[in-house]
Amino acid sequence: MKNDLKYDAFGNLDADYYVEKAYELRRQYYAQLTAKAVAGVKAFFVKLSANRTVKTSAQPQH
Repeated sequence: MKNDLKYDAFGNLDADYYVEKAYELRRQYYAQLTAKAVAGVKAFFVKLSANRTVKTSAQPQH
């Protein structure tokens, strides 16, 4: 069985390494989640503005 774990200089499991990896994964997840939410909000407003009609008057307003 292959041991893919990372150890520190003292032979202990390198907790700092794995904590930093967890932070990186969390940052990537939140970046994707935020991008998806922003795209959803933009799509909502595009759809909202596309459904609205602009009233045009036959006579120009002064």
